[in-house]
Amino acid sequence: MDKIYINLVKNPDWKSPADKVPVYIGPKNMKHPDKNWTVGVNVNGQWYNQAAFPSKDQDGNVKEGELTIILTPSGAGKATNNSFAKANDGANNEYTF
Repeated sequence: MDKIYINLVKNPDWKSPADKVPVYIGPKNMKHPDKNWTVGVNVNGQWYNQAAFPSKDQDGNVKEGELTIILTPSGAGKATNNSFAKANDGANNEYTF
């Protein structure tokens, strides 16, 4: 595999790290403007949804100016409570879906 291109656009719903929604998301799929679909990333024939969240240190504090990009297999699950992801309660940089 040579390169993987991941397109992201600013999430209009993101206001601060406390929102627990992605800062950046995949761009809208203009082939289906009537749907709330985004353009994903194809890696070796598997489609993924992309999102970028503020990075966190080992203590769970937001690291200023850093982002963590997350690729989730397309169709892996639906978000709940209008939240794309939530931060783990543990002290690490990962998010759970």
